[in-house]
Amino acid sequence: MKLNRKAMVLAVGAALAAPSAYAQIKSPAGSDWEFYGKFYPEETHLHGDGATAPGTTGLSTLTGSLGGNQIIPRWEMQISNSYVGFRGSKDVGRGTKGIWQLEQSVPLDEGVVTANSAGFISTFGNRNSFVGLTNNEWGTFRAGNMDTPYKEYGNILGFLGVNSGNFVSQSNVLQKVGFGTSSASSFNLRRPNALDFTSPTILGGLQTKVQYSRGNPSDTTGTGDNSSGNSAVGQSQTISPVKRDPRVASWGVKWEQGPLLVAFAQEAHFDLFGGSLNSPSARRNQSADGNTADPSVSSKDVANQLAAVYKIGNHSIEADYVVKHYKEDNVTVNGRFQDYKNKAYMLLWEARWTAAWRTAVHYIKSSAGSCTLLNTACTTDGLEGHQLDVGVAYYLDPSLYIFGLYSKLTNSAAAVYNSSSQKPKPGEDITQGGAGIAYTF
Repeated sequence: MKLNRKAMVLAVGAALAAPSAYAQIKSPAGSDWEFYGKFYPEETHLHGDGATAPGTTGLSTLTGSLGGNQIIPRWEMQISNSYVGFRGSKDVGRGTKGIWQLEQSVPLDEGVVTANSAGFISTFGNRNSFVGLTNNEWGTFRAGNMDTPYKEYGNILGFLGVNSGNFVSQSNVLQKVGFGTSSASSFNLRRPNALDFTSPTILGGLQTKVQYSRGNPSDTTGTGDNSSGNSAVGQSQTISPVKRDPRVASWGVKWEQGPLLVAFAQEAHFDLFGGSLNSPSARRNQSADGNTADPSVSSKDVANQLAAVYKIGNHSIEADYVVKHYKEDNVTVNGRFQDYKNKAYMLLWEARWTAAWRTAVHYIKSSAGSCTLLNTACTTDGLEGHQLDVGVAYYLDPSLYIFGLYSKLTNSAAAVYNSSSQKPKPGEDITQGGAGIAYTF
């Protein structure tokens, strides 16, 4: 589809003139499309305390370096849930429509645009962006950069309008490990190079989703020549010969009937090394810079998630339960990472007291789990973590609300679960509060 500059200007102008509704326009190619978005600035304050003192013994074998409190107390403006997008569709006959979407985060606080040496923007469409086909009879097929079914079928209610990218996000504890700082362990993903299929809803409320994706050559667990510029338009980057094949398979099933919604999802990460990259350097089979430490080792990390939502009048209750297993095979060096398992759960209550007032509270807890190293004892003492969040929102309009949030993330002596923009030390608890305004257009 080709859009001329005049069409673009008209669409953006229409959106600004009527912010409470999607701006719609017909493109020269005959497609119906719209401009939409959300601005979500919030002023926050954070501080950390209780870090485990250096020299403390009896902690997990996977514990990183100990030290004093690492979190710097300060005020910050966060805008990670701010975005703009364009999407559209066109009837192509026989009940089928062509669909597309391009969605981008907006640095509302600073207006910074990251560019490479050639002057090109290095990321665009960094939120859910795709092209595909949809039909009421056989479902929807999409290709692009999208949330996995596992992510979509968990944390269904969100938290006062946000799901991830915020200090109250459930994924900070529910979907990661409590050791290390690499995001490779996360099961709260938006995947590039994804092929995605969603079934039509059948039997009065049953739907399934499945997605398969491969990593870019620039992924931290993949290596290769990136001279084609896949990670940044026009950018040339040379790294080691290909020895890994990072990929993700995700699927889920959802059933909704009346006040009850139940969903199950499973996701498998191949060669993402969520265990190794979060382990101390002596335990890794994969080094932190993405190059191969042991080319014979492969990894398969799997998470299973069960989520349920029940509505009682204007109130909703959600419960999520997650079991994660990080496994690396063909390990040959003693003391290296082999296996880690843990369980976590979340309970959430969202209350809509009036048309204007809403509150939310949720509690997330993750167990210490169990681990295995090759021919070496492995303990998980002190890897527990839990997080309590409360929030209130006042809606001036269905598309505009102000809000206040509070969060307390508690790390046990060896854990480094993190809800902040900084990196805590083992055992450091993180307290945060914030207030802001959200405007959907």
